[in-house]
Amino acid sequence: MNRDIFPTRISSRILSLFLKQLSLLLNSGISLDNALSIIIGQNIDKKLTKSLKKVLDNLNNGLNAYESFCKEKESLGPMLISFIKSGDESGRLGDVLDEFSDFLFVTSNNKSKIREAFIYPIVLLLVTIIVIGLIINLVMPTFIASFKDANMVLPLSTRILISISDFFSEYWILILAMIVTTFLVLALFYRKDDYRLAIDYALFKYLPLKRFRMLNVEYKLTSLLYILKSGGIDIIKSMDIISASYRNTYIQEKFYYIKKDLLEGRNLSECFDRSEIFSNMLVSMLEIGETSGKLEESLKKASEYYSNEYIYKLKKFSKLAEPILILIMAFIVGFVVFSVTIPMFDSVNSLY
Repeated sequence: MNRDIFPTRISSRILSLFLKQLSLLLNSGISLDNALSIIIGQNIDKKLTKSLKKVLDNLNNGLNAYESFCKEKESLGPMLISFIKSGDESGRLGDVLDEFSDFLFVTSNNKSKIREAFIYPIVLLLVTIIVIGLIINLVMPTFIASFKDANMVLPLSTRILISISDFFSEYWILILAMIVTTFLVLALFYRKDDYRLAIDYALFKYLPLKRFRMLNVEYKLTSLLYILKSGGIDIIKSMDIISASYRNTYIQEKFYYIKKDLLEGRNLSECFDRSEIFSNMLVSMLEIGETSGKLEESLKKASEYYSNEYIYKLKKFSKLAEPILILIMAFIVGFVVFSVTIPMFDSVNSLY
């Protein structure tokens, strides 16, 4: 596969390390082109080095920082390009990149913690599904044939199990086809803007774990807004950059209306309150920051709170999910064993 045609995004952890080094060099008074040359010489990551060489060539050909990095948007990511532009325009590129590096580092750590929190419940769920599949497709047909040959009066639990086994054995292809078709139809509609907004709204509002998604949205918002505010970026431009960092078009639409309210002269906390999706705590922290004149400090504290709260709730969910899944698996296996063994015992007892 040609990687130039299908570029691969550089990981957040690698970008964080690169930006931390770049910000240190820039804040030490080293020019951008010399700083890039130094980092390229370290060869931190092959994909990163390849992209930085192209950026350096662009700089040497007379392009400015934003234009040079913009040509590598596919590998470096659109959010980084936006921060390069805002930092370059404000004259505080080193400081902005340093803060963004910290954000990427925390985000990368959070993703690792999320994987750790969910890996055991997911493995347990997969094992449960596999066990159910093996029982229905391999174990049950043998027992069903034996029970039918014996013309036995079967208990309710056994009849239920046989009905489930017959249903999946007969219709598994249809079930699989329906799942695949539904996925393909949704993917097709998702490409169209009108349907995409409706799908994103439904995914955000009605999928389980909405509170986790909202905490993540508020963490990203407060972190990025703090970085942009401390970097001297005006609030309107900040809303554009933050909005672009979310993939969900429903969230993007909310930021569009927040920006619209800001342009009409409303204060920041009022705009977020009118959006009707952000928590009262976030609105209160924004209001306190605006009233006290310490908005940056409020945003930083809010960012730390939401990051810690997000990880805490994930770990709590994981600890709750593990015993629940174990109980579900034990119930399913117990139900199957009970449904199979009771008729067997009845058959043996009838011989005496």
